[in-house]
Amino acid sequence: MLKFKVSMVVAPPKAVFEAVAKQPLENALKVLSSMGYDGVELSVLEPEMYRGIERILTNYGLEVSALSTGLNYLHYGLSLSSPDPVKRKGAVKRLIEIAEFGEKVEAGVIVGLMRGKLEKGQNRVEAYEHMINGLKEVCRGAREHGVDIFFEPLNRYETQLVNTVAEGLKVLEDVNEDNLFLLLDTFHMNIEEPVIEDSIRQASDRIGHFHVADSNRLAPGMGHLDFTSILAALKDTGYKGYLSAEIIVKPDLETAAMVTLNTLKKAMELL
Repeated sequence: MLKFKVSMVVAPPKAVFEAVAKQPLENALKVLSSMGYDGVELSVLEPEMYRGIERILTNYGLEVSALSTGLNYLHYGLSLSSPDPVKRKGAVKRLIEIAEFGEKVEAGVIVGLMRGKLEKGQNRVEAYEHMINGLKEVCRGAREHGVDIFFEPLNRYETQLVNTVAEGLKVLEDVNEDNLFLLLDTFHMNIEEPVIEDSIRQASDRIGHFHVADSNRLAPGMGHLDFTSILAALKDTGYKGYLSAEIIVKPDLETAAMVTLNTLKKAMELL
């Protein structure tokens, strides 16, 4: 029996983000289901887009591993750390709306890009405080729906706010809500962490979700990361959740999905 379930991030075709499968949803679900994936991570712009998805998921035998939200930052500028109170309020509202959807599909909600980044002239301390206050509101709203929030450290080229696992753990401490966990991503960790495996073990039981991508953000197996060693560290933490591929889909969905699955299965067989 394999140690972890596997999913892939799927976004609407209009998404302005490179590292996802931008496909009509049923096309992607058909491919993932046929290959033996366990689930799909949905990249959500508006929850209404997925009305009735429970039936479609049942048809393909797939679960929702998590709900990613970064498109709301890229498309609409919604940010928990924005100096604009309207954008901060909009970010909190949208994340809680997505948590309400998460209750229906039994999936946690990711806060990655929606934490925002420092804007021109903005003070880092003030931005961080806005982010923490917003996360507190989001966690409390999500708790009403029985939904967890997964906060993702991102690399320095995407934001100046929270780049490392250690900084992510400090966020969990500062927010102090029991439904807030970390999302670790091998692509970001390859940039920011001296030793990926050590950082995974440092996060320990605070890991709520796990993104896989190789060193070049292509499918696992298309770069130089050692996924056997990485998954061994993840196993040591007691993590029982998904490995979700957030990758640049090249040369095509079928190839990227198969290479991902084969690489992860081989690594899991050695655990």
